[in-house]
Order: sequence, then C-alpha cells, then structure tokens
Amino acid sequence: MQRIPQLVTAYLLSLASVFALADSDNQPSHAYIDVSGQGEVEAFPDYLTLTIELSATADSVSKAKDETDKAFARISQIARQFKIDKKDIESVRINNYPQWQYLRDGKREFIGHKVVRPVTVKLRKTDNYGRLLEELMDDDHLTVNSTQLGFDAPEIHQSKARRIALLSARSKAEEMAAVLDQKVTGVLWIQEQGGSVPHPVMMMKNAPMLARSMEADTGSEMQIQDQTITQSVQVRFQIAPK
Repeated sequence: MQRIPQLVTAYLLSLASVFALADSDNQPSHAYIDVSGQGEVEAFPDYLTLTIELSATADSVSKAKDETDKAFARISQIARQFKIDKKDIESVRINNYPQWQYLRDGKREFIGHKVVRPVTVKLRKTDNYGRLLEELMDDDHLTVNSTQLGFDAPEIHQSKARRIALLSARSKAEEMAAVLDQKVTGVLWIQEQGGSVPHPVMMMKNAPMLARSMEADTGSEMQIQDQTITQSVQVRFQIAPK
C-alpha cells in the first residue's frame, strides 16, 4: 500500500526535471549578440542565351512548316559561322495555330495556318553578340524576343559572396562587443538569409524594328557589364567579458 505514493512522487519529480530543462533551454545561460552580414562579388557572364521565335503563315501547315524549317537552317548556318556548338542550340517543339480574320458581319474567314518554332541559342563568346544579331536580322520569319545573361557555375560566385558575408558578420560582432568591453567567444547558430544571382533579360524587338534601332544607336544598348552576386547571413555570436 505504501508503493503507490512512492511511484506518484517519482513521476512528479521526473516531470519537474523535464520542465526545469525546458526552462533552461528557453533561458540561455550565456550572453550573445545577433548580427547580419552581407557579401557581394562581381563576375562577368559566361554566356548569353537568345530566345528566338521562328514563325510563318501559309495556306497549309506543310508550307508554313517549310518556311520555319528554312529559317531554322539559316540559324544553324549562322551558328556554324560563329562556332556555336550544336548542343547550345535547342528547338524541341513546333506549334500550329489556325489563323482567322473576323469580318464586320460577325463571321470569320480562314486565312491560313501559322507555325511557330521556339529556338534558344547560347552564345559563349559574348563579344560576338552584336554581329550575331546583325546576321539574324536578315530573316523576316525570325524574332529575337530576349537575351539573358548566365553563369556556368553560379554556386562558385555564391560561395565567395557567402564567405564575405560571414566575415562581415564576424567583424561587425567583434566591433560591437569591443565597444561594450566584451569579446566574441563562439558561434551559437548561423542562418543563411539568401541572396541573388542576377539573370538580367534584355527584351528585344522583331528584326526590322531592331535594325532601325541599331542604325539610330551605335550599340550602347548591347554593352555587357559585370554582374553582382549577393549573399546575406544572420549569425548569433556568444560573448563574454574581456
């Protein structure tokens, strides 16, 4: 009969230990300081990706497709001139859209089939960008929709920027602690806040409009600059009196 109270007492003591541990976790016994750090590096893009649309309209799908096939053959020929590898040219689908003209009486009249073939071209010798555009502009079936800058190994630039961010956080913590006669003694946790790897897109016009634009502008819009890769971190440092 005496064993039941003893078991209850032991159980209550165990619960008290758990709650005491929780309180201890919620109330750290050491002093700390939270700081943020930012880092950035400059890097020149490794390549440009041109997004191109080939399109033709004819009274039959086969005729419209023949026109887009000829335009694609032209792109392939230009690519060989600029030593662009076949693997850097991608065209995996062709779309067909019946074209209708709506009349005043509300009826519609079939005017042909439009075939559209999206193509992407990756240019690794970025100095050839302007000359490549000039070659592509000769085909009326071609529209350059956009050009996007890219990196072969963005994670390398991100790692460099993250290291700078961590060093910045440590320097900031040491400075703040020193002002208060403290010193940094350790790291309690680190949280990556994220960052950015720019992929700026230059929107383009159709070939005739782009030709007029280039005649009016000697090429300033085609200048390619270093891109800024950023990273940020949040770090909690343990501090103690000097």
